[in-house]
Amino acid sequence: MQDLFPRIFCRDGHACTPSMAVLSLFLAAPPLGAHHGFAVHYDPNSPVRIEGTVVSFDFRNPHSSLTIEAQDEAGATVLWTCEMASRGQLSRRGVTEESFQPGESIVVEGVAARRDPLGCEFGASTHADGRVFVGRTLDNRQTQFNLHFAGENPGTVTGIWIRKRFPGGGRQAPYDHLFTPEGARVHADYDEVFDSPVLRCSPSSPLKLWDQPGHTVEIRAEGENLVIQAEFMDSLRVVDMGATEHPADVPPSTLGHSIGRWEGEVLVVETARFEPGVLLPNGAGILHSQELVFTERLSVNEEGDLLVDWTAQDPVHFTGPVTGQRVMARTISPVGPYDCVPEVVD
Repeated sequence: MQDLFPRIFCRDGHACTPSMAVLSLFLAAPPLGAHHGFAVHYDPNSPVRIEGTVVSFDFRNPHSSLTIEAQDEAGATVLWTCEMASRGQLSRRGVTEESFQPGESIVVEGVAARRDPLGCEFGASTHADGRVFVGRTLDNRQTQFNLHFAGENPGTVTGIWIRKRFPGGGRQAPYDHLFTPEGARVHADYDEVFDSPVLRCSPSSPLKLWDQPGHTVEIRAEGENLVIQAEFMDSLRVVDMGATEHPADVPPSTLGHSIGRWEGEVLVVETARFEPGVLLPNGAGILHSQELVFTERLSVNEEGDLLVDWTAQDPVHFTGPVTGQRVMARTISPVGPYDCVPEVVD
């Protein structure tokens, strides 16, 4: 097969020749990660280059994957599996099921998996017909997705939203100093590789619905209530705008029970009645007990962005409130189906 771009690095450290500038920029850029913590699964200091033939392209949520047949240094045939973003995220980059055809020659640049010697996180590909697809942006200022921002700013929290930037697009206050002894214990026991609820197709928490890049969230009125529908994990939250407290007979759940009120133009949503779970599964994780009360204050700023200021209070795990913010942009992209396929089955 023609060498579509000369190699600039080798996984084993042998001397390599220069490559395309676009991929040099990709490798120099900070890793953006998927919905899990990047460094837990992949080593950014171990780039890989795979030259071979596409075997299969698994186009699904929460992660797509590309399998490539190649040869190792001894000339033996090996199969590489490179994890990619979710189907929804890739679709917003213009990827379809036909974008990676079985049998086509391909060169993939990526980052080595920490546990699988034939695993990688997809970075960029060059195809025999000259197409180049970069799965990551080349700087830290743009998202890796086509967000299709809406031009109008009606100034209301209702509408369809998408996380404005990734990474970035909000803030999160430090929380480690707020652990109770029980909070510190469960935090230490959490292993993102095996314990993340996302791997089991769980939405994890209301916060994760705002946190997931490349997927839309719609806020709309239904009767006297508001509905928050998230593309991620096909999640649906009903905010009871008439209640002032949570009914005692509501069974605990992953997304809890939500009541809402207006404070001027700010929508305040208080959610309780949770099952013990993971507020934010990324990285070291933020775990919570059934005593969690999660409050969101939703407002639209002068730029037309939706500010989601959140506070998590849990007397079992934290000595004080954990706070943060997500910034969402209005989009014309609809809320599509997610149809998650579990990656871990208990």
